[in-house]
Amino acid sequence: MAAEKPVDREASLLMAATMVVSIVGILLGIVLLFVNTDVAVRVAAAILVGCVGIISFFRHSIYGRSDQVRMGWRQDYPEFKMEVGFANLAVGFWAIVAAIFNWGPLVCGLVLLIYATYLLCALFIHLSEARAWEDLHIPAHRQRAVLSIVSTGIFVLVLLVFGGIAVARSGIIPFLSV
Repeated sequence: MAAEKPVDREASLLMAATMVVSIVGILLGIVLLFVNTDVAVRVAAAILVGCVGIISFFRHSIYGRSDQVRMGWRQDYPEFKMEVGFANLAVGFWAIVAAIFNWGPLVCGLVLLIYATYLLCALFIHLSEARAWEDLHIPAHRQRAVLSIVSTGIFVLVLLVFGGIAVARSGIIPFLSV
């Protein structure tokens, strides 16, 4: 019996969940900035790093083949996708722990900045892939590449802003206290 060809259904649903969770986390974080900065940072760490990281773990590791189809990647070895998923899980797990146990703005800020750095590196991969991808003349491929670059770029920027606010809030940078 031949193996079924993987489809992108599961990964697409998980990516949609990632987008929805990200939007909720960004909006909630912004609203909470006007109420309580420390709570805003904890919520941003928990949702934008914790929840997004754990969903990304499932997308990359558990449903890696589906995610490969969704992204248009051609890869025979799932180990790389597993490693990327575990990196998301590791950072996401500690973000949730830091937020739940209120380890303070410095730890939450560092988790936000670490995830921002990780995703900034992923953004460079997406940019390189888009520049070298031979199928960008196909509108659907070009649209996917542009959407990936823009959405990842915006998300990295948001993580950097919340992380910067958190680090400034922690008081370790004297001229940047918030």
